[in-house]
Amino acid sequence: MKVKIRVPSTTANLGPGFDVFGAALSLYNEFEAEYVPNARKTSFILEGEGKKLLPKGEENFVWQSMLETFKVLGEDKYKLENLNIRIKTGIPLNGGLGSSASAIVGGIALANVLCGKELDKSKSQVADIAIKIEGHPDNVVPAVFGGLCACSKDGDGDHRTVLHLPIPKLKAVLCIPSFELRTKRSRQILPKSIGLKDVVFNISRVAMLTVAFCRGDYSLLKQGMQDKVHQLYRGKMIPAMNEVFETAISAGAYGAFLSGSGPAIAAFCNEKEALNVQKAMVKRWKEESISVKSHILDFDTKGVLEI
Repeated sequence: MKVKIRVPSTTANLGPGFDVFGAALSLYNEFEAEYVPNARKTSFILEGEGKKLLPKGEENFVWQSMLETFKVLGEDKYKLENLNIRIKTGIPLNGGLGSSASAIVGGIALANVLCGKELDKSKSQVADIAIKIEGHPDNVVPAVFGGLCACSKDGDGDHRTVLHLPIPKLKAVLCIPSFELRTKRSRQILPKSIGLKDVVFNISRVAMLTVAFCRGDYSLLKQGMQDKVHQLYRGKMIPAMNEVFETAISAGAYGAFLSGSGPAIAAFCNEKEALNVQKAMVKRWKEESISVKSHILDFDTKGVLEI
């Protein structure tokens, strides 16, 4: 039995929505698993962005997520040595585009299909397992469901509510600089507490951001994507972050923000402005002697998908 899964990249926070907002984008990782009952050694093949960097075997996020899913489903039939696994990574690693979330969701989906699709068809159980593994929902939720999502946690429990917002009729311009900023370090730099003034600032921007998407009034994104909870601190590790924001908006973007924990920067704009925005963002970073990879992406509407 051979299973093949596709999982989209994601951009999280969207400015003020720290650990809440996330969107799925049209850049993908593909994961394949084949069960070979009599095999004595796994075949673990890596392709694409992670070919030389990702671990093979037990330390790989895909296998760890598969193993966790087998435990949830009470399945002990599948062992690593009995599986041929292929991972094709199109999502940049450590760039702020949800590469680890994609691996987690991909592993869960592979295990689920191998076990006869025992998890519910609504994907909510896939999301629950992914959130448990990842620790926060902003990347894994849109990777599971696609589209534009907001996720809330009920008190101190594990129950979460996922809200699906209208998918913007926009392009997402992504610029990923050549340096890495690991998520762990990017979280460590954040303060333990936030001042009341900054909390109120972010609440007002989250309200504005939500209205912008629900009404399709994208003129609100310039203000609605402002943030004082995480970008202020992460920007200390990202040269010219605010200047790139301003450059994108001056070139025609509605709003710009740090994608996830960074260092990628994203901007939302109309299709006709996308190329100008991309060129301007790349040029501004080159002025800092930083090379970047850039993409003009659509919003993914499917989420994790068996192909």
